Amino acid sequence: MVDPALDRINKLTEQSYPLVYFETLRSVHIVELFKNLSLCSSKAIYHWQPDTGMYRMDANHIMIPRTIDPEDVLNTIESMAHFGIFVLTGFDEHVENRKIVSILKKVAESHNTKPKMIILLGSKINIPDDLRPVVAHIRHTMRSSNSSASASEQKTG
Repeated sequence: MVDPALDRINKLTEQSYPLVYFETLRSVHIVELFKNLSLCSSKAIYHWQPDTGMYRMDANHIMIPRTIDPEDVLNTIESMAHFGIFVLTGFDEHVENRKIVSILKKVAESHNTKPKMIILLGSKINIPDDLRPVVAHIRHTMRSSNSSASASEQKTG
């Protein structure tokens, strides 16, 4: 991969984080990077957004049934047998819902037997205290000298 930003996204997907809060003001740009990675690799990368539902990024014309509701999409992700990377945009307010937190914890706890990576993409997501130990926090910033993206990574908790 020639694009350094795409290479960093690829390296992120190779980590064993079950939950990632990818903090950015440029969600559209990050979604585009994940789409490009999906198209140039064999990785199963999915995207979810409110009112649309979830689709696999290398086949965006095929929506996955019953995934519009936040609770339904997480239950679908949790029940999938294969590894996947799930980029959720517009999920900010839903992480305050106790049922949502419970499902996210369940996905994180089953990571050794059913590995998945859920990426919560947004600019101001309030991660509940009981989720913080299992959430990796990535902060996306733009360098001022050139417009290439950089990301700093920290494990919250």
